[in-house]
Formats: sequence, structure tokens, C-alpha cells
Amino acid sequence: MTVTRVYTRAAGFFREDARKIVLSAVLIVLSTLAAMAQPFPLMIMVDSVLAERPPEHWVYRAFFAVAPASKPNQIAALAVITLLLRVLQESLQVWQGALKVRISYNGLIRVRSQLFRQLQQLSLSYHRSHPQGDAINRLVHNTQGVQSAFNLVQGAFVNLATLLVIAVILLGMNWRLALVALAIIPLLLWVIRAYGNSMTAQSRRAALADSELTTGVQQSVALVPLIQSYGREETEYKTFRALTEKGAAAWSAVYWQELKYWLAIGAIFGVGSTIILAYGGSLAYREEMQVGFLYGFIQFLWLLYDPLNKLSTSGSAFRQGAAGIERVLEVLDLEPTVRDAPDATELPRQQRVVELDRVSFEYKSGEPVLRDVTAKVTPGEMVAFVGPSGAGKSTLLNLLPRFYDPTDGAIRFDGHDLRRVKLKDVRAHVALVLQDNLVLPTSVRDNIAYGRPDATDADVQHAAEMAGAHEFVRRMPDQYQTILAESGQNLSGGQRQRIAIARALCSESPVIVLDEPTSALDPQNEQMVTETLRSLKGKRTVIIVSHRLSTVADCDRIYVMEEGRVVETGSHETLIARRGVYYRMARHQMKLGDAVTDAMASGT
Repeated sequence: MTVTRVYTRAAGFFREDARKIVLSAVLIVLSTLAAMAQPFPLMIMVDSVLAERPPEHWVYRAFFAVAPASKPNQIAALAVITLLLRVLQESLQVWQGALKVRISYNGLIRVRSQLFRQLQQLSLSYHRSHPQGDAINRLVHNTQGVQSAFNLVQGAFVNLATLLVIAVILLGMNWRLALVALAIIPLLLWVIRAYGNSMTAQSRRAALADSELTTGVQQSVALVPLIQSYGREETEYKTFRALTEKGAAAWSAVYWQELKYWLAIGAIFGVGSTIILAYGGSLAYREEMQVGFLYGFIQFLWLLYDPLNKLSTSGSAFRQGAAGIERVLEVLDLEPTVRDAPDATELPRQQRVVELDRVSFEYKSGEPVLRDVTAKVTPGEMVAFVGPSGAGKSTLLNLLPRFYDPTDGAIRFDGHDLRRVKLKDVRAHVALVLQDNLVLPTSVRDNIAYGRPDATDADVQHAAEMAGAHEFVRRMPDQYQTILAESGQNLSGGQRQRIAIARALCSESPVIVLDEPTSALDPQNEQMVTETLRSLKGKRTVIIVSHRLSTVADCDRIYVMEEGRVVETGSHETLIARRGVYYRMARHQMKLGDAVTDAMASGT
């Protein structure tokens, strides 16, 4: 994407501030005119008030047309004019500066909000293929490129307006001398073009290095317990040091390129100034130009070279900003793989039949994870999908709330294909209790009410009671207002699990889906959670994904999976009696002999 295209896209984030931008441009023009007028009082004083023979330039004639008669009064008038012009310029610049800050931050808010929304909407396939640090870097750092873009564009406008005004003034003062002063512009453009592409490439590499560093820091902080337990601090330090040095080297390359660029620019300005000084000095020596006029011309020349210098050196800043903006646009241009179909219908939340119809799925083409999975769950049933690791159980779980869509087949609620239902309505039907037991660093109440912010205190407590969490919450210092630590570190594994189950129950979603609900629990907590799940039978549709058979023995129906297929279906007793895959799993997990399993199958 070209720099021009990138900045055109960035301009879209400021469309809502169009009126403010126009006002800012007017203020820029007015403040520029006030600044450009300031050398004239001194020129008039040197050549007309303090000298005997004033020039015939229109500026001199305009002043003397309204000037006081006496020279002391003329000097006082010029001093007052200088003061008024400076006060006017500063006032306009303050007004314009405040407006610029407001506009730039409005744009930053919009791009960050839009990027955050996009990151929330992108499917799990994106987030699992990109580290969290990359998303953080794009959201926090790269979005600032849009803010910088506005400041750079407005700065370029200021400098361009200043350049045009001064060019007109210089041409009006002495067109030959002005043409000599402007002759360096083609050379400046050539230098900008020559260094432009390399600076853009270097800036992109530096932005990528920053992203890798952010990712490394995020991962290291998240893994501190693991790092310390295995004594890997020195290794992690070396990795961090290497990433830091890589970033420093990338930015050093950018700055070195800029230094060479500025050196070339400075040399060009130096040559131009030397030529003007020599030529203008010779004119003054031959009395073809008055001293005050030459002084004023040189003052305008420096005012000309200042915006020229800023315009030329802003080329590197434009390219650095473009590198960051491109990383933002890369994400904004992605189409979510899971989104509402054009003809998606609404589906009010209520108890429904959940049906999997010959569902197949693959993350990578040609590598199926699920194969022709068929199942049916009626309202109020508690069913389970069990099997060894890698059987496809968790993948199946991710299909129910449409984190992914099936490659083949369909999932239906009361016959409605989920791909034809609005995504928000699909997810309103399903409450997940994940294996990671996600807990927010806020109060117990807010954790339980996360899926239903308008829940009353009574609703929250009822959900906690159903989940078996009320008793231990009641013993906390501030009960339901107790603030939980990051990741629920001040809770046990069983407590975190029951908080997560309470959250799912409080949401009033008709389908509760639990991923390995007891895998990380001790026997006592496992029994508590199992009793909680048993109490939900007939009240909610419960779907359990597990490899621990003790958790699912009371389910109405169990689907046994192997290599992405359902190989057995039935109740616990039926599957034990069948002496198939489930029977072998039961013998292995419960260490049962044939006599015991036969007794279980017969119910004796």
C-alpha cells in the first residue's frame, strides 16, 4: 500500500471533524499572514525612518500613507504594529493548537475504538494464530500513527501555506533573488525521493521488532510461575535482551538513515543560503538594494527555508507513520470468518432442541478434526461428549457458540441452521464454562453477573446457590463485593469453577456448555461440582465435554468420540454393558475389574 493510499485511509477517521479542520486551516492561514508581516516594520524603520531615501516599494508607501508626521512617532507606530502582529500571531496559534489537539485525539479515539471492535469480532482462528502482544502493540502503539498522520498533514499544510506566502512576498520584493532562493527545491525533491523507500522499509522492520518485543514481554509476565519453577530466569532474560537489542538495532537503522537524509538536506540549504548571501550582498554593495531591504529579504529567506526544511524532513516521519497505520489497516481490512449472513434471522432466547447433523470440521484443509458427528439434545437434557485427548471434543464445543463454522454439515437450534441466525442470538442461547476458569479482577458479584449486567442481587445470589458457590462467598470479607485478584488467584480451583458455573447460570442462557469442568479439581471439589451439575438436570440443557467419566456418569446420554467421530452412544450403564470403547475407558480410569463393571452394567 502506497504512503498516499495509507494517509488517504487515515483521513477517514477525521471525517466527523471536517468543520473543525476547516476552522483550523483558516486559523493557520491567518497566523501565517501575521507572522509574515512582522519583518516589514523593521525594514521600514531602517530604510525609510532612519534613512533619508525611502524605497518605492508598495509596503513603504502604504505605511507612510497613514503614518504620523514625525519620525519619533513613526518609530513608536512601528513598534506598536510589531507588538500587535506578534500578539495576533500567538493568539491565533494558541487557538489553532488547542483545536489541533482536540481533533487529533478524536481521531485516535475513533481508530482505537474501531480496531478494538474489530479484534473483538475476529474469530478465534485469528487470535490463536497471532500472539496477544501483537494485538496490544497494534492497539496501543500503531494506532498512534493515525494521530501522528493528522499532525503531520496539518504541519505540512502549515509549512506549505507559509512557503507559498513567503514565495509570493519574495517574488514581489526581488524576483531574480527569489528565483535563486527557490532553485534548491528540485534538489530537495530528489533527495526526498531517493531516501523515501529505504526509510519506509526500515520503519516497517522497526515496527515489527516493537511488536515482537511486546509479545515477548506479555508472554514472559504471564509465565512467571512456570519460569521460576523451572529456573529459566536467565534464559528468559537472554531472550528479552535479544528482542530488545533487535528493536534497538532496527530503530538505530531508521535513525541512521534519517541522519544521512538530514545531512543531505542541510547541505542543500547551506549552499542555497551561501548563494543568496553572496548575490544579495553584491547588490547592496553596488547600492542596487538598500540594507534594510536586504535584511528583510534574508529574514524572509530564513522563514522560507524553515518550512522547506520541515517539509523535506517530514518525509521520514510520514513514512514511519505509514508503517504503523498499515499494521492497523491490516487488521481492519480482515473479514471475520464467522459473521452474520446477509439473510440472518433473529432467534429469541428460549429452550430449544440442539442438533448436530453430520458435522465435520478442519482447521487446515485436508486435516479433518471432526467427521460426520451427529447428535441431538432435547431441552433439559444433560449429555456428554467424552473421549481421549485429541478426539475433537473441545473443537465441537467451539462450534456451538459459532466460534467456528462447520466445514460440512450443520448445527441447528429447533431446525434453524446457526449460520442463518444472527450471531448475537446464537450466543445468547449458549453459556460457556471454559476449562481455564476465567475470572475477572473485579467483585464476585460483577463476575457472576458478567453475562447479564442488569441482574439483581437476588439473581446473583440464586445463581451462586445453584452453583454451590454461595457458602464460600458468604465467608469472604466483603461477601459478594469482595474484589477478586487477577485470574482469581485468591480462589481455589473449585471456587473458580463454581464462580464460572454461577456466571453461566446467571446469564439465563438455556444451554450450558462445560469444557472439562472437573479436570483440575481435587476429589472433594469434583464431587461438589458434579452435584451442582446433577442439580441442573431438567432445568437447563447441559452439554459436558470431558475425558473424566466420573463427571458424566449421571448424564442422560453420553457420546463417545475417537479420532473426530462418535463411535458409541448411550447411558453410562448401557455403554458399560456394551463392553466397547467407553467400557475400556471406565476400566482404565476407575481401575475396575470385570466383575465390578458387570455389576455396574446390571445395576447391582
